[in-house]
Amino acid sequence: MKNTTFMLGCCLALFISGCASTQKAELSPGIKPDQAFAEANELMAQGAKRQSDLLSYKEYSRGLTYLEKARRGLEGGYQTDYILENAASAKGYFQQALGNTDDRSPNATRILQARWSALQAGLQGSPELRARLVDVDDDVRDETDNFAKPLEPMAFAEFQKQYFALEIEAVQFTKLDAVKKAIQQAAKLDAEELAPESLRMAMLDVNEAGNMIAQSPRDAGIHGASVSRAVASALLLTDVMDVILGAPGTPETIAVKIVHQNRELGNLKQDLNSTRSSLMEKEGALQKQNAELQSTRSTLQQTETALMMQNEALEKTSTQVRFQRAMDQAMQQFSEQDAAVYQQGNKLIFRIKTMNFGSGSASIPSSSKPLLSKIDSIIQGIGAEMVAVQGHTDSVGSAQVNKNLSTKRAVSVANYLASLSGGYKIGYIGYGESRPIASNDTREGRAINRRVDLVVTAKK
Repeated sequence: MKNTTFMLGCCLALFISGCASTQKAELSPGIKPDQAFAEANELMAQGAKRQSDLLSYKEYSRGLTYLEKARRGLEGGYQTDYILENAASAKGYFQQALGNTDDRSPNATRILQARWSALQAGLQGSPELRARLVDVDDDVRDETDNFAKPLEPMAFAEFQKQYFALEIEAVQFTKLDAVKKAIQQAAKLDAEELAPESLRMAMLDVNEAGNMIAQSPRDAGIHGASVSRAVASALLLTDVMDVILGAPGTPETIAVKIVHQNRELGNLKQDLNSTRSSLMEKEGALQKQNAELQSTRSTLQQTETALMMQNEALEKTSTQVRFQRAMDQAMQQFSEQDAAVYQQGNKLIFRIKTMNFGSGSASIPSSSKPLLSKIDSIIQGIGAEMVAVQGHTDSVGSAQVNKNLSTKRAVSVANYLASLSGGYKIGYIGYGESRPIASNDTREGRAINRRVDLVVTAKK
């Protein structure tokens, strides 16, 4: 019981002592809360520049605490007295920190220079580097007895080395962090399998850039070129992965060519925009040069035509790759007796031969649903925009009955595809007996004419 009473007494004494030690600065009579905050914030900035967070850590940290309270008060519309009281406390602690900084700086001049270089390199942008800076700062304060004495030569050399290491890593972070994140993202998307060479080059370049920074972190003339290469390699990797993921199955070599073609098109478009801007200026200032302007416009039109043709060629190449992959899949997954797949212009036709509808029925047999599911999976891989379901019959029966029946069967197939949630638009039409592809005079020919065609339009 006596020990408990003693501990409570000590805690109370410490609390009273802490309250009594709170530093408050005098504020001008009638000062507004935002002005008081601004004054404290200015002192905080001075302390940061003079590294008071190292030389007077305790006071500077308390100043930051009270400044944050004042900021929250301003943003939250708190009472004026609350904001002014916290601003005054922040100002008082910052003033004390600056005073301590003046007294302790002579014992820390050279180590401050090493630390400042690390701060200027962008160290504060990395939570990990900030945490390591705090650890080194603590060790420096311990070694100097809170700067009551200067560092011994051996200790100075060790701490200088630690701050220099932080400086190197800070430069590497600011220059290469985005690059590393881009490479990591590509790796998560299976770049090692889909674009191994692009991934390898990006990793080589970023490691080389990190090594060049480590050799001379303060001289961009030495490490700048390697950093630029790393950025370019990461951007190429990202673009190549976008092409491959947009058209699965595209080889890396073809994806690289597409990226370079797209970049050339982009450069041409920039040149076009620049030329248009130049033309507008000339038209306003040089009205007498109409003939020359007409010639330039003609050149622009020719260039735009060339661009359109290149774009169409790229779109055609991309669509062709997807169509060829779909036809290859179809050959592997079902036989010619079940269905045929062929390209017709810019569309892909799936001709289903064995729907096995009952006589006069539009209900899809259970035995035909797996085939439709396989076809739907292939269509999704194409990146289809629209699928038109076309129903056809033989010539047995009246033309109107056959047309109605083919329409109902097309609707059934369209509804079943919609239930699979393929993500593409679906239409339907029944042609009845009007579009035979074989003679209706034979049993075999009539069987061929009783079919369902899926006409697929791919996204550009």
